[in-house]
Amino acid sequence: RSIPFSAACLFVILSAIPVAYVLTPAAKTTVASFLAVFLITGIGVDAVFVFEDFWEQGARFRKSDTRLVYVFVQAGKSCLATSMTTAVSFLANLASVLQPLRE
Repeated sequence: RSIPFSAACLFVILSAIPVAYVLTPAAKTTVASFLAVFLITGIGVDAVFVFEDFWEQGARFRKSDTRLVYVFVQAGKSCLATSMTTAVSFLANLASVLQPLRE
């Protein structure tokens, strides 16, 4: 609904990519590594949607600090659940017989 908010969120999400490659340099970059761009963007956008949705649901709270606590607790649980299922799916790929999936 807000173009500046959307642009700022997308900037923050996409800025995580160069930071990740600087902080954790890979010895070799594979084609599968480039899929991380789409993965990071997807996970980040999902988190933004979850937090924004809970922010709207918390409109019934009069005080902003109560609303923030509600948003962080509820959205944090949801983001933790989705992040854990994503992590488990990637760990499951380690058992794959296909080498590109194990990289």
